[in-house]
Amino acid sequence: MNLYEFLYSTLVHISLLTLIYVFLALFILYFIYSSIIEFYFSKTGEVCYKNFMDYFIQTVSKDNYFMNYGLWTSPSDTLLSANKALVSLILEKSGILGVKNAKVLDVGCGYGEQDFQWSNALDPTTKITAVDISEYQIGLAKDKVSRSSLGITFDVCNAMALKTKFVDNEFDTVLSVESAFHYANRPQFFQQVFDILKEGGIFVISDIVLQDTVGILSSSFVRTFSDFLHMPRANHITGEAWEKSIRDSGLSIIECIDITDKTFNPYYNHFFKNYIGNLHLPGILGIGLYNVFSYVQPFSYKVAVCKKVAV
Repeated sequence: MNLYEFLYSTLVHISLLTLIYVFLALFILYFIYSSIIEFYFSKTGEVCYKNFMDYFIQTVSKDNYFMNYGLWTSPSDTLLSANKALVSLILEKSGILGVKNAKVLDVGCGYGEQDFQWSNALDPTTKITAVDISEYQIGLAKDKVSRSSLGITFDVCNAMALKTKFVDNEFDTVLSVESAFHYANRPQFFQQVFDILKEGGIFVISDIVLQDTVGILSSSFVRTFSDFLHMPRANHITGEAWEKSIRDSGLSIIECIDITDKTFNPYYNHFFKNYIGNLHLPGILGIGLYNVFSYVQPFSYKVAVCKKVAV
């Protein structure tokens, strides 16, 4: 073997070893990533909000059981005040403040924090029914409401199966706060909302959709976000397609507002700053995470007010 052949075979050998090591490293990283997703965020294909609450939200905002990005209107806002501001906006848009004997359904209620806030603001004759797929969250909400005199009924129900529990034309108002982007079939959810609303009834939803243009880095963020917070690929649609799926159910959109500037980036700024600080880690980490998340952030945050108009 001459020198050239020796060098060539050595380089080939090194290249093959390098490829093997690279593939092995990628496999290990994927295994770690998948394990983190499964342990902290996803159990049997569903979002594990308990872990998200226990390990993250409670670190940033102690004893806060709201589960939304919040509506941030001031640099002095806290996560709790922003959470409350968002659900206040949803209630304001519903038009039921001061209305007597209204029947309200909250779909994807989580721990029910918004329902307690709404119930205190609504006429005492208003009845709120709040449902969620999580038995754990509903259990905590039931325990809390049992120690109050509020007119709220909590129950376990999959948003894809509302019509197994409720009848057509049952509710004056249906509310959905930042949960529909999780659903396996969001158009089916909209159709069921149309069916269970009374004629003239109002549906208010805050939801997450894709921006009209998403870059390469942002596309990677979409996939990671989908893994962490369970956003099915069918829901990777723009606001225009989202509005069309609402209208296709028979609902009329009477108002649609984009509050993106008051949701994601201020949330990430507050969250990472306080999360890193409360863990006593270097503040530069929080700044770095915020800069990355704000740079690649690919979503729009929409609030739509819809009406079931008589045909």
